[in-house]
Amino acid sequence: MEYELLIKNGNVIDFENSDSSYRPWKKLDIAIKNGKISEIGNIDPSKTAKVIDATDLMVSPGFIDIHTHSDTYLMANPRAESKIRQGVTTEVIGNCGLSAAPLGGEYSPAKSIMGDFVDMDWVSMKDYLEKLEKQGSSVNVVPLVGHNNIRGAVMGYSDKEPTKKEMDDMRNLLQESFDEGIWGLSSGLNMPPGSFSSTEELIELCKVTTRNGGVYHTHLRGQGDRLLNATMEAIEISKKSGVPLHILHHKGMGDANAAKVECTLEMIEEALSNGMDVTMDMYPYMAGQGGLAMFFPFWVHEGGTVKMIDRLKDKKLRKKIKYQMIEPELLSGYQSYSRELGWKHGWDKVIICNVNTEENRHLVGLSIAEAKPEGKDPIDFLFDLFIQEGGDIPVVIPDVTYLDDRYFLMMIRHPNTMFGSDGYSLADYGILSEGVPHPRSFGTFPKILGQFVRERKLFTWKEAIRKMTKLPADFLGINDRGDIKKGFCADIVVFDPELVRDRSTLSSPVQYPEGIEYVITNGEMVIQKGEHTGGLPGKVLRKNQ
Repeated sequence: MEYELLIKNGNVIDFENSDSSYRPWKKLDIAIKNGKISEIGNIDPSKTAKVIDATDLMVSPGFIDIHTHSDTYLMANPRAESKIRQGVTTEVIGNCGLSAAPLGGEYSPAKSIMGDFVDMDWVSMKDYLEKLEKQGSSVNVVPLVGHNNIRGAVMGYSDKEPTKKEMDDMRNLLQESFDEGIWGLSSGLNMPPGSFSSTEELIELCKVTTRNGGVYHTHLRGQGDRLLNATMEAIEISKKSGVPLHILHHKGMGDANAAKVECTLEMIEEALSNGMDVTMDMYPYMAGQGGLAMFFPFWVHEGGTVKMIDRLKDKKLRKKIKYQMIEPELLSGYQSYSRELGWKHGWDKVIICNVNTEENRHLVGLSIAEAKPEGKDPIDFLFDLFIQEGGDIPVVIPDVTYLDDRYFLMMIRHPNTMFGSDGYSLADYGILSEGVPHPRSFGTFPKILGQFVRERKLFTWKEAIRKMTKLPADFLGINDRGDIKKGFCADIVVFDPELVRDRSTLSSPVQYPEGIEYVITNGEMVIQKGEHTGGLPGKVLRKNQ
């Protein structure tokens, strides 16, 4: 046979025609051979071994999830069930300053992000990527390296400026990670150890990133009361280092800060007009996910988890921490992320996603207000829970008001805003089905297509899919994915535009979407008529390799 797979009679998304009045697709056949798109046009089905009848279905490039935390989750289950079933064929991992590697010194990535179900028995990025590659995956992986890992391996959790040697060591470790295949640097400036870094430190590391043709993803230093200053800092880092800038989960946290995005978008527009490369991502939900440790003042984090628990057990320090959480103004420079979280929304809205111990399993899915014993202060309960669990646990946290909020729409409609889940590759079975995770891990992309495109008509099909495919590929510099062209890698999604929808909710999140009929990764069918084939054709994509 001349071809291995043929997609016949599909409505193929067309990015080439810029005329907005033109239909966003063309009726075409797509032939696949050796993992690549071999021919596009009217193709004789007798020349292929297998045919997908895509009549009345839409054919799109595979979705690129620009913002994920699946680093260790893909180790636990390489089938990437909750992502591949959404049409995601490529995950960008290592975001928000947190990556699976490199590891060193006293630094240990937060369990609330990385989980504790995988033995992280590697040190370098090379070792981690080789292990991930050997195991296989249903999705492709684009690795970033976390600034927390770089700083933590060299300086631990110390709140100080790096010495010249420490700065050189960080540069060298970052360069080593680039040599081993990463695509860029990510920072998480809302939490230690990243929050202890200066703007100048980040500029120096981003200069290394620029020399390697990489990108810079950042979780801003503040997304609420400090949003404007934090955005200015990110743009300054990009401008002085020359690095392409990507702002992770762009938003204004809390109702009082929602309108600030008018100002941040003005800053971004000015940067774009000056020739800078700036993009953003958003998830289509009004709640985020993080760890209990986010509520603590930054100084509590110094020395890592063991020291944090010791401080929470100390009655005098415990009282000080509590007061500073209630009134962050007691801290110089707002050295706490808690001012943007927690009681500003009410403890009845902060939901416990999962726990480490069996004794607290009954608390999963409850809010802090529901889980705490009657009469107990919620902050004291939070402290005790952290101690009992031996460290951080994940919680769902509200962001802003409603999906029809004008500021939300203003951000998500910006032409440089991509869609990213900020989630994980989970499953409806095994260890990755436990707890009550954020629904974004199961529903982000079908929610955009079903609710935002088909029902609410906030986007055209073409524009929504561009934000999921071509825009992230172009930003990252992936030149053979993100579009359907002859010679491109065959990462393809075939879905029913009349049926596609998410089913995952905050109260019942572990549910796969509907309407995603076929998903092809590197030419191999992984989802066939909505079911997983067990295929693991994904690749670790290494930059410049």
